[in-house]
Amino acid sequence: MVNVEITVESVVQRNPQVVGRALAPGEGGVLLHLSTAAYHRVNPVGLAIWDLLEHPRRVDDVITALRETVANAPAALDRDVLTFLQSVVDRDLVLVEEA
Repeated sequence: MVNVEITVESVVQRNPQVVGRALAPGEGGVLLHLSTAAYHRVNPVGLAIWDLLEHPRRVDDVITALRETVANAPAALDRDVLTFLQSVVDRDLVLVEEA
């Protein structure tokens, strides 16, 4: 697998081989990679990001949409979203669109 570095200009989307489910309110959710049968737990913010990736989106659009939905979003939200997206890309849960 080629290592891809995520930037705010990157366009990302869910891997079609991954399904996500919410857990109890406030518990986040789980992502199941159908090809590997591996489960990946995500916190509520990770689940909100997953929900935003139903269609391809630029990372900066994801950050803007998340900032509008998270009450008292921290100043480090941009960095946190980039870190989260990099981790799910590295685990093949999210795909980066080729330029």
